[in-house]
Amino acid sequence: MSRRGNVIWVTPAAELAARERERFEMHARAADLEPLASRTFVLHYPRAQDVQRLLAGATGQRLLSKRGAAAADPRTNLLFVTDLAPRITQIAGLIDAIDRPSRQVRIEARIVEGEQGFSRNLGARVALRAQGRPPAAEGASFTANARNALDLAARPLGGFDAATAGFTLFAAPLSRVLDIELSALEAQGRGQIVSRPRVVTADRVKAIVEQGSELPYQAKVGNGMSGVQFRRATLKLEVEPQITPDGRVVLDLDVTKDSVGEPTAAGPAIHTKHVQTRVEVENGGTVAIGGIYEQLNRNDVTRVPLLGKIPFLGALFRHRAQRDQRNELVVFITPTVVDARCGAPGAGDADAEETGPEAAGAGSTRQPLCQ
Repeated sequence: MSRRGNVIWVTPAAELAARERERFEMHARAADLEPLASRTFVLHYPRAQDVQRLLAGATGQRLLSKRGAAAADPRTNLLFVTDLAPRITQIAGLIDAIDRPSRQVRIEARIVEGEQGFSRNLGARVALRAQGRPPAAEGASFTANARNALDLAARPLGGFDAATAGFTLFAAPLSRVLDIELSALEAQGRGQIVSRPRVVTADRVKAIVEQGSELPYQAKVGNGMSGVQFRRATLKLEVEPQITPDGRVVLDLDVTKDSVGEPTAAGPAIHTKHVQTRVEVENGGTVAIGGIYEQLNRNDVTRVPLLGKIPFLGALFRHRAQRDQRNELVVFITPTVVDARCGAPGAGDADAEETGPEAAGAGSTRQPLCQ
């Protein structure tokens, strides 16, 4: 039994299915005979090749009909679509929705190496600045508490080992005084800004900043022969921002700092410090990632040539120095949202040209918005 309007059909199920199948086949034959329409879209923000792959179903369901086709011109960023008139109308609505300017994020990183206790000292100084008080002078007494301590080293909890890294968030007002305090600690010899890369990237687009060198070493390449290969020792920052509806920024961070170690038979050793995390920061705020330490133990011997090798008496001409140093790596990331310009023309304005049935009046009237 089926119902169409005010008419109720009572018929065997097989006959009802045959009628429905015949009706669908009739509509399909009519669609095959329907004339095609063509339309040219001028895309302002997405690449025409990407939209073409989207319509062809490369990333999911095909949006063109079986008779439809799309072509892209990379030079002019034009998209040419040929399909049934109703389907072209649907495609125009889709293009209107995706042809929008993306918001951008300016990311500033400060990669700092300091002596043990550097992060705690920095947290105290920044907190005092936030309270309107100058940092304590050298040798002055200071009592640390929960409001003025930045201790990035994690501690064991509940029988589990401590994490290898921790992070602390700075609000936007504190981010502005962070550079002052970093410069002050660097002048005192307590830390050093190793690198300060800056990059601007679009929302949800990964940015990569890499600086370093390639170290040559001998390696076997086959048939018992050796050749020169290269090993990378770089400072690399990978970050992918995502702007939330309330204006905050979610960061996928991957920071790697390599340094050249002692030489070996297989080539120079590479010491790697690596931090990977995902964190949410307010616009203009700063996230400090740290807790990575490096222990340096050195025994230096300085002696006078020839005289320093004399048994017993040579000790008078030799000097031994033992150096134990523990350094900390702290990474400061500051994201700032850069709004894209609004009011740009969209894809469905006077730039679009359409030919074929129902071409007139098919233009779009949307108002471009900033995402």
